[in-house]
Amino acid sequence: MGSNNCFKSLAKVSSLVITFLLVFAPLYISFANPSQAHAYSNPAAVNLLTVANFAALAKSAITNPVAGTVLNNGDMGLDSPATCTGFPSPCTGATTNGTINNGTIQYQNAVALQGQTDATAVVTNLNGRTADQTIAGGVLDGLTLTAGVYNVPATATNLTGDLTLSGDANSIFIFKASSDLITASTARVLLTGGAQACNVYWTVASSATFDGATQFVGSVFAGASIDFTAGGATLTGRAVAQTAAITFRNTTVNNSSCASTTTTTGSGTGETTRAEQALAPAPICPPLPVGIIAPNIIESRRVDADSIFVSWGPYSGTDRFNLRYGPTNGNWLYNVDVTGFSTTINNLPANSPIWVQVAARNECQIGEYGTASLIGSSGISSNIPRLPNTGYEPRAGNLIWFLVAGLFSGASAIFVFIHRKR
Repeated sequence: MGSNNCFKSLAKVSSLVITFLLVFAPLYISFANPSQAHAYSNPAAVNLLTVANFAALAKSAITNPVAGTVLNNGDMGLDSPATCTGFPSPCTGATTNGTINNGTIQYQNAVALQGQTDATAVVTNLNGRTADQTIAGGVLDGLTLTAGVYNVPATATNLTGDLTLSGDANSIFIFKASSDLITASTARVLLTGGAQACNVYWTVASSATFDGATQFVGSVFAGASIDFTAGGATLTGRAVAQTAAITFRNTTVNNSSCASTTTTTGSGTGETTRAEQALAPAPICPPLPVGIIAPNIIESRRVDADSIFVSWGPYSGTDRFNLRYGPTNGNWLYNVDVTGFSTTINNLPANSPIWVQVAARNECQIGEYGTASLIGSSGISSNIPRLPNTGYEPRAGNLIWFLVAGLFSGASAIFVFIHRKR
């Protein structure tokens, strides 16, 4: 009788332990390994003051030795005794290589002087803002960034491929380079979701160098010089060299403005200057709902040679996502917004491996991306048995819990079996 009671007690204890593990182990995993999506607050609007009127503003010189440079919708300024060549009078030189459309040359006058004074104030404001994130290694390639303030450490080349800025018309992007800012000829800054070039700002502690056919976006404030080293670069924004020179070579600068501009000096009814437009407050971007989980890939497979199918989960309060993909993990060349929990991507390189990653989003923010998944050249068979999606990432540390649960489950079964035999 005592033996039977012993077995009954052991069986009950085993059952209680198993129940405890099944109930509390997932909770432990959830709290010990959080995977919450997050988004940065949209920075306050930036007041460019009179700098908004310039496409190019330099201190010591502006030179343009190669034909083809065009400055659109903004002035060109030099505020001190300086060299100006390759542009129309009052610049000097036998050859005029550059054109200024809808703008004038402000040469060693009060307008240019005020522009540099205002540039100093703008840079002080931008550099005084607290960074939301530091770009790892200073390399911007393949990143998709939402509104925020970003530190950019020094590196050999900051951008050789695509940098995507995702947001709406009011999203503000601020980048603070601790040394030089350097791009390769293949560099591009892309805007998605309605983001505007007029809301992108770069402060550079030293010099900015744009190589070849760089396609760059934003107002660039360099502490020293700005050099377009080879022909074909495009800057949608403005170039400001605070203490040194700007060198153009077959460069196009499109001065960016977020609203319709009236280039007047007054502010009467119906009239706004570009500087006044910069004062308009930016609406606050709503955060993602609390509790959103960084989604993980449930299924990823090749549909045919140049198409893939991807699904993800779990549902945690939103059905709006951003999916990014590229040839290697971290080299995210493309991204697409999706409503729902699956999509098919077409027109990919035939039979080439593709990495994919998914994040929750709203109209102006992208949250934390889930674990990246590789879709190989051979695809994934739909006949392979799969574990159900639990909403948690696979983690090596979970193995001990399953071993303990299995041990107690087996012990319980043995005790029950022996008890019944007796």
